[in-house]
Amino acid sequence: MSEIKIYDDLIGQNQFKVIQESFMGTRMPWIYQDFIVCDEDLTCDQIHNQQFYVVVYDNYGPTSDAFELMQPIVMHRDLNIQSLVKIKANCNVRTEEVLSHGMHCDVPFTCTTAVYYINDNDGYTTFEDGTRVESVANRLVTFPSTMKHSGSTCTDQKRRVVINFNYFAAPLNETPEYLDKYYGIERKSAIETPPPNQRRLIY
Repeated sequence: MSEIKIYDDLIGQNQFKVIQESFMGTRMPWIYQDFIVCDEDLTCDQIHNQQFYVVVYDNYGPTSDAFELMQPIVMHRDLNIQSLVKIKANCNVRTEEVLSHGMHCDVPFTCTTAVYYINDNDGYTTFEDGTRVESVANRLVTFPSTMKHSGSTCTDQKRRVVINFNYFAAPLNETPEYLDKYYGIERKSAIETPPPNQRRLIY
């Protein structure tokens, strides 16, 4: 069974449109980054080893007002996010042909990595095993952080925009018993998952 999971139409259209309009609009403060992957992993010409980015969450806290927009994703019950590591949006401008940048891992430890697609385009995420996930708006793909992957450019839109998440996930029914005294969890035969608006997210 593949460890790559795809979630189409991850969140409601109204929630998605707010995120999409924000990241595709003119007010997002993108920062230029002169490289995406190191030279030894690079699979495209060095001139294309560049992108724009916005760090949304890092070093144990939000780093952008855009973090508020992430709540429908961060609190999504199917993702079981318990602790965030980093959220970073990437913007790759159009090229004459679709270019993959190079296989890499986002973080040097084991957690979950996710890519959330902001706009439809002919770009994609590829994996070492040959799996290719197309860029479809409001789609999210998750996979182990140890699984090498590569993003790409696109040719049919002005830019390809994605949001990368790195996080630790664990269903609440796997919460260790020693957390009882900290969170007041009443243990039964199994822990019942509370409604989304009552879930506890640990940063």
